[in-house]
Parts: sequence; C-alpha cells; structure tokens
Amino acid sequence: MSDELVFADEQPNDQRTEQKPWKVLIVDDDDEVHTITTLALRNFHFDGRPLHFLHAFSAAEGIEQVRQHPDLALCLLDVVMETEHAGLDMVEVIRDQLRNSFMRIVLRTGQPGQAPEETIIADYDINDYKEKTELTRGKMHTLLYSCLRSYRDILALERNRQGLERILDASTQLQQHTFIQDFAHGILEQISAILSPDEDALYALCEGVAAHEQFGRLTVVAGTGQYIQQIGRPVADLLPDTAQDFIKSQHTGFRAQQLDGGYLCLYRSSEMHLSVLFLRGLITRNAMERHLLEVFCQNALTAFENLALRTELEDSQREVVYLLGDAVEHRSRETGQHLRRVAEISFLLAQKAGLPKAEARLIREAAPLHDLGKIAIPDAILNKPGPLDPDEWTVMQSHAQRGYDLLSHTDKPILKMGALIAREHHERWDGKGYPTGLAGEAISLGGRITALADVFDALSSKRCYKDAWSLDHVRALFEKERGQHFDPALVDILLADFDEFADIKRRYPDPD
Repeated sequence: MSDELVFADEQPNDQRTEQKPWKVLIVDDDDEVHTITTLALRNFHFDGRPLHFLHAFSAAEGIEQVRQHPDLALCLLDVVMETEHAGLDMVEVIRDQLRNSFMRIVLRTGQPGQAPEETIIADYDINDYKEKTELTRGKMHTLLYSCLRSYRDILALERNRQGLERILDASTQLQQHTFIQDFAHGILEQISAILSPDEDALYALCEGVAAHEQFGRLTVVAGTGQYIQQIGRPVADLLPDTAQDFIKSQHTGFRAQQLDGGYLCLYRSSEMHLSVLFLRGLITRNAMERHLLEVFCQNALTAFENLALRTELEDSQREVVYLLGDAVEHRSRETGQHLRRVAEISFLLAQKAGLPKAEARLIREAAPLHDLGKIAIPDAILNKPGPLDPDEWTVMQSHAQRGYDLLSHTDKPILKMGALIAREHHERWDGKGYPTGLAGEAISLGGRITALADVFDALSSKRCYKDAWSLDHVRALFEKERGQHFDPALVDILLADFDEFADIKRRYPDPD
C-alpha cells in the first residue's frame, strides 16, 4: 500500500491558469483517510480546474457541509462512523431532505461485510461503492475523472433545461411589449436571463443595442449601458468596423457572428427591412450557451420584424386619421395643429389619470377624429363668422352623431375609439350636453378626456368667430365648469399641472 502512495513532486514552474475549483467533500472519522486522499489528489485537474477539499468527520458534520455548499461536485463518504450505517443515513438526507440530486456520492468502507455492495447499490442513490483498500492513487484518479465528468454533464443538461425554460418565459414577457421600442428594450433585458450568468461570467456586464432598418436607414431603437442615449442614431456610428461587412450582406434570414467586441446577430426579411442586435462584451462559455443565445435571438428578431411591420401598418393608419381630421379642419379654415394639440393634451391627461399606456395611446390616436362629422356640415354654417341661429345650431350639433355614424361600422380599435369620442366629446358632466344628454361616468372616459382637451385648445386659439383667450381666462373657465361641463377629477389634474398642458400649445404653434 505504501508503494502506491509515493507521489511525484510538484513542478515549481507550472504556469497553469487556475480556474474555479471543483468542490470535493471527504466525510470520514479517520484523520489518516483525509490526509491520504488529499495527498493522492493534490495535483489533480479536470477541465483545467483544480480540486478544493472540504472535510467532515461525522455524518452530521457532512450534512451541514452539504447544506452550506450546494455546489459540491463529489462526496467521498465513509459508511461506518458514529453508527454502523451513518453514511447510508447521510445519503438519504442528501437526496430526500436536501433535494441535492446533482452531487456525485461514492461510498467507501473498510468493513465491506457489514454493508454488501449489491444491496447498497440497489437501495441507495449513490454513484459508486468502494472498499478503502481498492483506492490506490491511480484508481482514485480514475474515480475522480468518472465522477466529475458525470457531474459536469448533469449540470450541462440542467443548464440546458433551465435555459429553455427561460426562453419560454422570456418569450412570454416579450409578448407583453406591444410597441417597437419597448419590445427592443425587452430583448436586451432578457439576454442575461437566458444565459444564467454567475458571479464570474463576463457577459453579466454586457451592453446591447437593437436597431431596425426601414427605407434604407438603419437606426438605433433601444439600448442598454453606453448605448442607452443613442436612440435614433445611425447604427454604423456605434458598431465595430468588423461588423460593417456582415451587416451590408444582402443575405435574407437570420445570421449571427461572434466578433472581437461582442455578439452580433441580424434578421433581414427584404432589401428594406433589417433588424440588428449587438451585445458588446458578451462571451459565451460553451456550445450550449451559444445555441441558447442563437435560438432566443433568432426568435426575438423574427418577432421584432413582425412587430415592425405591424407598427408600419399602424403608422399608416394613424396618418390616415390625421389626413381625415386635417380635411375637416381645412374646411372650417382652422389649422391641423389643433388636431395634434388635442391629441397630445388627451394623451397627457389620460396618462396622468392613470390609464395604461396602451389605452392612453389609443385615445391620442383617435382624438383627431373628434370633429370628423363636420365634413357633413354646410360651409355656410361651418364658417359663419357670427352667432348661429337656432336652426343652424341644430345642424351644427348633428356633427357629433354623424361622426359616430361614419366610424362605428368597424372593428379597428382606433376607429372604434374615434366613434365614441366623436359622439360624446360634446356631452357634459351635468347631463346638459348633446347629442344624447349623457351625464357623469355614463360618458366614456375617452369622450370626457377629449372634451376637456378640445375646449382647452379651442379657447386658447384664434377662430374665425373669436380671438384667443388668455391662459388665465382659460384656467378660470375650467375652475367654474368643474363638475358641471367637465369631469371634476380630470379638471383637477389639468389645473394641478396647468403649465405642462399649456406647454403643448407652445410646442405645436399655429402658423402665422
């Protein structure tokens, strides 16, 4: 036995780069076993990583070590210690109570007759069973290679499983982002979660930029880290030179490349549509992580492209809404800036009233349709410089219902909201409005918000029948009409941040 335990001296000039060690727990009540095992394995490395030994001299101490170090790779466990079956009891605690199924366990015994090998292997979740006299230096090394390789592969499978779960979770979270900038930022936020970064992973510090090309312009739509303030900039100004040729390639579909400066992937659906994701400083550690990253980025960029196409359609719809509204405003010799101011005032008011961002945006996009029904009003009435007589006023009031009739035969969200706003933006909180005399919360929130925004801008703007009111005069009117013409809660919001609403008028001035 002594001949087997003569070890070569360590090489003093060994320049091996040490990495995070494999943790090995020795549980035995014999001090000599700890010493011999440590000496036999003192120069052992697996996958370039050394061993780090932890020691316990009873099953109770061993259980506490496992509890404190859930990342233990291997436990060399004596069967007979404080009791004849202390080691076997410890196995059951590790597997059943601590739920540690990854650590490899090798039972060692100096009294094989007390615990027959066949029975132990069959009844306990262990990985090997050895007599202490078997474990020469060579066999110890063989045992360690076998156990650590098994532990490494089990962890790889577990990381793979967790990575796939994170891809599913991340994809679900990304679906909650319905606007292109939110979605692009969501992609960047999910990358580190996909790769399960630990304390020494370089990619935990990566910074990313997402870009999208339309009509030949590839510009940043979202960024993290140093790119967070770069939205709208040409992406060519930000990426390393090694990325330029890769981006200029006209190949369609998904492509990815590891660059010196990070990870770059792109999805090109046509000559004019390209989505790019660059992750600066990202380094994947193995093929599995590269595969997980590629799977996620490919699906994310494909969804990003689909969202961009949908956004393009929505932008077109939004432009049509403004064109319709502008047509009405020009007929009444008013400026289209009135529509934009009403839309922005409505959006700000909706946000401050606590509406979800998507609903606030919908009101902003539909608000320019509030006076669409005026397209059916004769010019003589629409542009009359003086007061309207009772018959003319009746005709003018009909524009609310006519706007609703024009827009209500559709299932498109913007037009449906526009129909409600067109019909209800002249209703009053006290029920004295038109066309149906709705009161209080029976008036849709979109109608109540747009009513306030429309009057705010109309009073403070010049019209063919009046001069613009001063902002102090406008404020006094809303204070007077609070709870009568207008929703009191919305008036309170307007008055509390009056200057912020007034600033919208300054941002969208009427032409001279």
